[in-house]
Amino acid sequence: MQWDAHARKAHARKARARKARARKARAREVLARHANHVARAFLFLLAALPQAARGDWLLGADASLRHDDNVGNAQYRADIVEDSVIGARLSVYQALPLGESYSLTVGGDLGGESFHRFTGLDNASLGATIALRKKWGLGAFAPWARASLSLARLDYDYSYRNAWNYRATLASGRRIDDRWNLWADYAYERRAAHAGAQEVPGLSGDAYSQNSHNLGAHLQYAWNERASVVLGLLARHGDVVSTTAGSARIFYASRALAEDPAFGPEDYAYRIRATTYGVSIGLEFSPTAHSALGCAFARFETHADGGNNYTKSIPQITWDYRF
Repeated sequence: MQWDAHARKAHARKARARKARARKARAREVLARHANHVARAFLFLLAALPQAARGDWLLGADASLRHDDNVGNAQYRADIVEDSVIGARLSVYQALPLGESYSLTVGGDLGGESFHRFTGLDNASLGATIALRKKWGLGAFAPWARASLSLARLDYDYSYRNAWNYRATLASGRRIDDRWNLWADYAYERRAAHAGAQEVPGLSGDAYSQNSHNLGAHLQYAWNERASVVLGLLARHGDVVSTTAGSARIFYASRALAEDPAFGPEDYAYRIRATTYGVSIGLEFSPTAHSALGCAFARFETHADGGNNYTKSIPQITWDYRF
């Protein structure tokens, strides 16, 4: 059986993986230089904008605390692990009016996450975004649409997960009245990671690269000027990474496989195709004109190839401040 051969050759795969990690260390230096080039190019683009057209720069700071009850996207109880994550982000952006109904927003952000248990997943990110917004009419109740492109570099404590993240988004919505606000969005996301050595002949080692299509619908109800509740629905189709100790079911369904020592020496990451459905509810409160506190809960159900299904729940607390 191919699965039995996969298990017997685990030691040989680990030796090849050590060599692959040495190659990745050299590749990290090249990728770091690319990240510096991207950041410099983005800053140069901002500096080249005509001085007369510039508005005020806005600075934002975000912090979050969440708990993920299935960090590795595993199916079986023996493989399911949970962890708490602290996140923080600084962002700078600027909205430039383009005529009466269009505006262009450019910005960048620097963020990071710290995991309490699985510290190999700790990461830092540097990103840039550009968005074009169209508004049909004047006032708060006019419908709007937005198209945006973003690029981010993700660096993990265990560098084999490092990746470039590309995202293209289309969104549209309108405020129905003083209390109700409705919007929807679609996003295509591409995460490009460095492919590792093949653990099994004929099966890709590029387990951490992903493509996905995402749909979201959101409804906000304002209790008053400071407090609101937000409901969200999500549908996602594309690649997911599931980390487990291994089974024949997920092995045969996977499109790529790689060691995942951030979770344990015997754990493997499997890239499989899946469809995810999610629902979320959140409460938001603005204690000042520049800050917001949030508390949200999200539940996700994923149906993957080969019957490798799993669920996860994520409660989260957030704090946002805009200078």
